[in-house]
Amino acid sequence: MLSFYPGPSKVHPEVLGFIQEAFSNGVVSINHRSERFEVLLKDTLQILHEKWNIPQDYTLYFISSATEAWEIVAQSLIKEKSLHLYNGAFGKKWAHYAHQIIPNAKSFEFGLNDELKSVASKLSTQDYDTICLVQSETSNGTGQNICRSDFKLNEDAIIAVDATSTMGGINLPWQEADVWFASVQKCIGIPAGLGVFICSPKALKRATQLNKKVHYNDVLLMEENRKLFQTHYTPNVLSIYVLNKLAHLLPNLTEIDQQTNEKTKLLTEFFSQKNAYNLSFLVENPIVRLPTVFALQGEAIQIKRLQDLCLKNNIELGKGYGNWKDNTIRIANFPSHTLEDFHQLFNLINS
Repeated sequence: MLSFYPGPSKVHPEVLGFIQEAFSNGVVSINHRSERFEVLLKDTLQILHEKWNIPQDYTLYFISSATEAWEIVAQSLIKEKSLHLYNGAFGKKWAHYAHQIIPNAKSFEFGLNDELKSVASKLSTQDYDTICLVQSETSNGTGQNICRSDFKLNEDAIIAVDATSTMGGINLPWQEADVWFASVQKCIGIPAGLGVFICSPKALKRATQLNKKVHYNDVLLMEENRKLFQTHYTPNVLSIYVLNKLAHLLPNLTEIDQQTNEKTKLLTEFFSQKNAYNLSFLVENPIVRLPTVFALQGEAIQIKRLQDLCLKNNIELGKGYGNWKDNTIRIANFPSHTLEDFHQLFNLINS
């Protein structure tokens, strides 16, 4: 089955071999306080810094998922008042869960085709200590440019970004925010069960100032263990191993970014033309159209007809989400997807 679902999605073909290798070498049984694990974790952190062009003074941690990161930000990094800007279901959920922990968490919902820069220019943000943004909104296929200078911030404020559907697939402007996080079942291209959480020195300084160690996944506890090249909890060692192997195998993110853009252009050109299912872009503004998740709208009966056709031919498309459940499809454009994969889909649509 060729999956274009926007997560979990198609994994890199080499993953099966790495999983078998991990079993053969006993990696899945190693203790996370052992020297063998410390060597693995140290190398994984180093290769991700190198291949993803992450600043050396930014720190990486492994957690269970991006969803868990919503809670970590609220428990460890928000001082008193956060502002959540969103235009889709996952940003809204992040704001909801943050409010359960931080009573003064505020939210602002903007339009599907609005650019974050324009939204920020109309808001007063100086009173917030943490700005929470969604760079890639998987539910509707919108993507935002993250730029710190777009916001009027006090000197101490930090920015946290959900990049769940882009991390590992495009270049991200790391220094424009203080916290970045994602799950591995999308652009990173391995099975679900691991999250990546990245902090700037400013974010760690905030965690130190707040000095919260009351939750199991507080940033300070994560950092104490990271310095030892360990994790604060028993981690998904198999996924870390597979991620390590893939990071060594795949090219630098700059090259992957170019490949993603090439496939994005191909998808844009194809769906800009008339097709038998009368599909059109859900996001009309190309500037905020997410390159890694294409959302296409049409009549519900046509959407169902295309989904059924694809399933009969061992191709799975992503279903619509939330308000767009019945009248949209979502097509993932992750590094694991090849040009041949898309031509196979196009040929089927045109058949």
